[in-house]
Amino acid sequence: MKGKMKMKTIIILLSLFLFQNIFSQGVTPEDWGLKKFNIKDAQLGNINFYVTENGIAEDKPIIFVVSGCNGLPTMLVVQCGEKSIQLGTVPPDQIKDFSDQFHVAFISKAGTPFCDTVMVEEINPMKNLEEYRPSEEYIQKCGMEWEVQASIMVIDTLCHMLPNKENKVIALGFSEGGILVTKLAAENKKITHLVSVISTGLNQFYSSIINRRMDEATGKLTHQEAQAAVDSLFAVYKKIYDDPNNTEKWYYGHPYKRWGSFCTYIPLEDLVELEIPIYYLNGSIDRNSPVLQSDYIMLEFLRLGKTNLTYTVLPGVEHSLYEVVVEEGEEKAISRRKEAFKMIRDWIVSH
Repeated sequence: MKGKMKMKTIIILLSLFLFQNIFSQGVTPEDWGLKKFNIKDAQLGNINFYVTENGIAEDKPIIFVVSGCNGLPTMLVVQCGEKSIQLGTVPPDQIKDFSDQFHVAFISKAGTPFCDTVMVEEINPMKNLEEYRPSEEYIQKCGMEWEVQASIMVIDTLCHMLPNKENKVIALGFSEGGILVTKLAAENKKITHLVSVISTGLNQFYSSIINRRMDEATGKLTHQEAQAAVDSLFAVYKKIYDDPNNTEKWYYGHPYKRWGSFCTYIPLEDLVELEIPIYYLNGSIDRNSPVLQSDYIMLEFLRLGKTNLTYTVLPGVEHSLYEVVVEEGEEKAISRRKEAFKMIRDWIVSH
């Protein structure tokens, strides 16, 4: 069991180091091939968004990317003495790969710079990300409401400023971003295609419950341990639902307000009402977004006779789009990111 947990950590770190290696030469939007824009809104405040400069004057469809990543900047520089690493929190390989065919755009989180630097005593990517303290503005605005409304405003702006004769606008969400783009597609009719990657469609709290039940079924937890863990989760969830707007109390790296926002929304309820093409891509061993949730979404579309959902599962792949394989008795992590991005691109082109 310890070996398996270690491998899961290694997989996530490999993904982060991949970002580091690609963008170790610079930390500005220009270094990413991006152009920065800004909207000032009386209610939402300052909204920063970025568009790929590659062919910005050309006629191309628009891909609007939404990631998870809490209140993290797009690029985080971790400094320890004379050593430093750079951690990207928006998939930079996707931006690079897609910019020839599409205008790629995304927004910063509320009150969050494109790049930030933290001084640490030890360079440990996962620990450094987990301990990053977001801005007070982000904490007060965390949750779905600000990001959905800001994204709607940005998408409307993009549709006016970028050449796109087809009026093809793809909302592409990673992890919790998949939840956000579902809400976006339900509220903004300019979105013509929805892509959800390594995300969920049911109550986000349900993921942890599924994981405890699966741990019981596979013998990682005893029956008694699993039930105690689930009971403990329900107790915490009740506290959050009883105090859903609290920004002082935190759970699992987020203020209660963030959980109270995301976990009152059930994406499936909007998904089945959408008539636009939808693509779901998940990994079969993803614990952050358990595939059982997406399996249920596919089942519901079949039950309703709806045909606008394409569903792909990558066997043996976890949340960072890495596959765990065993070679000569040793577990290894193999990136499936390039393959996943090709699947996404091919689906968009064919729909």
